Amino acid sequence: MSNDSTITLQYPIEKEEYIKLFSLGPMIRKLKYFVIVANILVIVISYFSVQFVRALRRKEEMVLFDLDFIIVSAILFLISFVYSHFKYKNVINKIGEESYQEKFSGDFIFKLEYDKSIGEFLIKNRNLKLPVDNQMKILKTERTLFVYWRKGMKGKMFMLPRYGDSDHVSKLNVILNDLQSRKKVKFKEITNKI
Repeated sequence: MSNDSTITLQYPIEKEEYIKLFSLGPMIRKLKYFVIVANILVIVISYFSVQFVRALRRKEEMVLFDLDFIIVSAILFLISFVYSHFKYKNVINKIGEESYQEKFSGDFIFKLEYDKSIGEFLIKNRNLKLPVDNQMKILKTERTLFVYWRKGMKGKMFMLPRYGDSDHVSKLNVILNDLQSRKKVKFKEITNKI
């Protein structure tokens, strides 16, 4: 990498920000939708199974749409959804915290280089190169940029804090301006909630 076009950043990784980075990752978000679909399937299958058993016991024809039972099923779905969402969030936060402890605890300093001439990030701690292309997505919060490259199990992620000394902030602005000018990277503003 040539020095004229290379921007080097070094910064610590904050635990709370890393957990947000982890929980907003593409694989984790897909898992969230899987949990929702699984809840719906369980309730629908349970509804029709109970209706079938009721019909067999009474030796009557099966009633597909019993209003009282639909209301009970909807309430059970809401309870199940809230419970699984709460458990899902706790499990993801715990896994994110364990991942943070494994990778970034202690006096760890994240070292990142960005080469403007070819549009590529180099994560020096892992000797990993990530090209700036249409597989990159950046979620922007007030405090941090969450960078995801590729979806799926082989996806990579890192974060760029938007706070720090004036040198860090000015370098980050140069990187951000270059990324936006390339028009390959997808940007999305998000709120600070997880």
